[in-house]
Amino acid sequence: MDTFSIPIKLNDSFEGFAESKGLLLLKNGAVIIQFQTKDAILGMVKSDLKNVDIPLENLIEISYKKSIFGNKLILLVDNLSFVELLPSSDSNEIVLSIARKDIDTAIDLVRALKLDQSEKEYQAALKEVD
Repeated sequence: MDTFSIPIKLNDSFEGFAESKGLLLLKNGAVIIQFQTKDAILGMVKSDLKNVDIPLENLIEISYKKSIFGNKLILLVDNLSFVELLPSSDSNEIVLSIARKDIDTAIDLVRALKLDQSEKEYQAALKEVD
């Protein structure tokens, strides 16, 4: 699997009083969301750098959504412990904003993850037949 790195923004951090920006990384069999939160008013108060590691087996689905209001990567996870560490998520859905210049990389990431998941399902089906 290829290694990916995409700049991201987490939506609506702390009701708009803060913004969280960082990177979405794909490496070593996990999706890693690395981010830092700072206040949206002056931008002077920053949190420590935080990492949320989501193993690929805990990723239910990943999709890309393009709209007039921005481009988004949407991750569905099977465990809320990953979501509780993020400032803008409250269900099993993690929504990450992607800049226009990173659209192609985001689409490639989604394709790579879906291909990897399909290959694993195919290998599992072959083992059941044997």
